[in-house]
Amino acid sequence: MRVDQEVRSEPEAGGVRVVAVDSRSERRHVIRRLLELWLEPAEISEADSRDVAVELVGRCRPEVVVLEIAMPLQEGLDTITALRRMSPPPRIVVCSFHNDAVTVQAALDRGADVYVKKPVGSGELRAALGLPLAARAALVST
Repeated sequence: MRVDQEVRSEPEAGGVRVVAVDSRSERRHVIRRLLELWLEPAEISEADSRDVAVELVGRCRPEVVVLEIAMPLQEGLDTITALRRMSPPPRIVVCSFHNDAVTVQAALDRGADVYVKKPVGSGELRAALGLPLAARAALVST
């Protein structure tokens, strides 16, 4: 298991901290690029598993976690549960190739704030990151 962390030396005013969680490094890289293009986060950290994600979120206290739940699937869902129990819990944006209604609902039931189906563009990701927490299921189409 590994954790890659990149911290900008001078964060943007109001920049947020984000953790990207995916078992595949190339998919984490794509999410990182999309986040950098739109959000200009103060910090983007990466995790490749549930255990690394929980440790990293506990240490870095990000405002947002972008999570691919296929790590395998059960591990991804368990990651949502573990992150939701943290205090304060981060905003959890699931960004996944799993697009069946059962999986989407399971992720939302576990505590995901938003579920975005891949492939995702920067506009969709921007919308997901900008939704108020009360609008958890706004991007879910069943």
